[in-house]
Amino acid sequence: MRKYFVTGFYLLIVGGILLLGGFLMGANRSVVWNHGFKVAQNVDETYPLEKFDNIYLDGRSANVNVRFGDRYKIHVDGDKSQAPTYKVKDGTLTVSANKQKNHIGVNFFGRESVTITIPMNKSLDNISINLADSNIHINDVTVSHLMKTAKDLDYDANLYLNDVTIKKLNKANFYNATFSTKNSKISDMTLSASDYSDFKADNTTFTRSNINLDESNLSLQESNLDSMNALINHGKVAISKSTLMNQNKFKLFNSGRFSGSSIMVDGMKLSTDRGIVRYFGKNYGNNYQNKIDSTNLLDVKAADKGLITIK
Repeated sequence: MRKYFVTGFYLLIVGGILLLGGFLMGANRSVVWNHGFKVAQNVDETYPLEKFDNIYLDGRSANVNVRFGDRYKIHVDGDKSQAPTYKVKDGTLTVSANKQKNHIGVNFFGRESVTITIPMNKSLDNISINLADSNIHINDVTVSHLMKTAKDLDYDANLYLNDVTIKKLNKANFYNATFSTKNSKISDMTLSASDYSDFKADNTTFTRSNINLDESNLSLQESNLDSMNALINHGKVAISKSTLMNQNKFKLFNSGRFSGSSIMVDGMKLSTDRGIVRYFGKNYGNNYQNKIDSTNLLDVKAADKGLITIK
């Protein structure tokens, strides 16, 4: 009996070597079950689109890119049988990702990819994201209204914004996911993040923002904050090299932490129930105030043993 196990083990190793060799030689990288094992066929094509003002993204397991280009078009890359479907109707581009049934697949090199291009002199009215287990990158576009839902609480989608202007971002929900912005302007934002999500911003201007974080972290650097209100439960806030305008309020619960460095603001109102406020290396106990009547004010209140550090 043992020799059969040994033989099977060696065959498994040989099969793995042959499979890896095939990948390195450029063979197809996906194997699927759809009424029998088949080697998947790949698609790598660009298709022209009629004009649209809205984008609706639905489904799961896709990498989606939205960017400027020469015309309205869509590029699809990946397993042909799993490739997202798309249509333009009444000014809305709908992309549905990975909804095929009775299909079990093994893809060793990632998800299907979709790139949506709009002309450089155009903007979008709406982008609605209802994707799971996906990555969405939006670059160099102006969007009047962006909305994102947490479609799957086990496998949410990550959202990356770069050089974009979002006039209204509401109902943005993240669950164990990443939200990253860079070189952007975002107004009227309502955002909720939970279960170890990360919200990161670099060189971004936020105007009128409401943020609710549960077991999640907020990191802002070289950014502008105008009228931001944030509730943080079991989380950390880090703000560095940023300018604060008008009233910016942060409330921390359950041993939350706030740290600020090289912050430009006129006044500060910092307090913690049973924690410590440190201001440029000095321990001020549970309270520090300076110019609290200023128009531009940082107001941080930490419950329990929350820590506040300014340096």
